[in-house]
Amino acid sequence: MLDSTDLKVIQLLLKNGCPSLSEIGEHTGMSVQAARKRLQKLKRNGIILGSAVSLNERRIGWERAILALNISRNNYLKTVEAIKSTPLVNSVYTITGPYSLAVEVLGPVGIVKEVTKHIGKIKGVNELCPLTFVEKIK
Repeated sequence: MLDSTDLKVIQLLLKNGCPSLSEIGEHTGMSVQAARKRLQKLKRNGIILGSAVSLNERRIGWERAILALNISRNNYLKTVEAIKSTPLVNSVYTITGPYSLAVEVLGPVGIVKEVTKHIGKIKGVNELCPLTFVEKIK
């Protein structure tokens, strides 16, 4: 179970992907050594899975799309594996609502559209609704 200090550390990590241990300590009231141990515990327990870089995708000519998919029950796992192994597929989620999967695609403008077409042609994909992100507001 997470305590309030864990939540403060996670909140800081989400705002600033790579804060120093002293920043974490200041934010939580811990020493640098205590902050290091807290981060190690969160990683060891599988709560923090790694670190990520936040890109200004438009500035480098990239775009992000979310594809809402309905997948046939026949060969479901094989279809999901084919989607997961598609280049530029960043994440695959099971979801609730009218669709069964959400697929995040990230890459160069134009190529994302081709990846979307490719995924739509994978055997077992019954329906595809692409949503391309235009601009991040917050």
